[in-house]
Amino acid sequence: MLKQDVRVLLWRWWRNPLKRRSDVAEAWVGVATAALLLMVPAVGLVMADVSERSALDEAQGLHRPAARLVEDAPATPSRFSGMADDHVRATVRWTIPDGSPKTGEAPVAAGSKAGSSTTVWIDAAVRVRPAPPTSAQARSQGVALGAAATAGACVLIVGGWWIARVRLDVRRRAQWDRAWADFNADRGHRHA
Repeated sequence: MLKQDVRVLLWRWWRNPLKRRSDVAEAWVGVATAALLLMVPAVGLVMADVSERSALDEAQGLHRPAARLVEDAPATPSRFSGMADDHVRATVRWTIPDGSPKTGEAPVAAGSKAGSSTTVWIDAAVRVRPAPPTSAQARSQGVALGAAATAGACVLIVGGWWIARVRLDVRRRAQWDRAWADFNADRGHRHA
């Protein structure tokens, strides 16, 4: 039984008078698809690693000076602020490395009072930046992007295989239509 199953599975690779070039092409498309699908996990792992490293590299070049609130922070965050539930944007003041004061808006805890201390993240150009992700956040971001890359690669590969199969089927149907037309044309004429 197993031998017969293998023969059925591999019929496109053996000599056969009924085998068409499109059957061989379909077999090679299947082999290429299988080979590409075997490489998909590597794509996902590489994408996850690159994404995690990129997220962790965001912290490079950022400094965390202590800052003080210039004004009272709103007690309730705006629904559309895009910030964490317990944070709002407020004006803060901090000292840059050369000793001069700098003022800007930064995320702070909701309801914080003027004069209270907070921490801001600034870049080399002394601009306020969002806090970089923690290693756990970077890892989860990498896993999510790796999974998305894996799924996307699978969709592209299987989609390419499906399109190739459909085009080969269309070509085979056209060949069958021509063969039937030739057969019917010959059948209608009797030769003496």
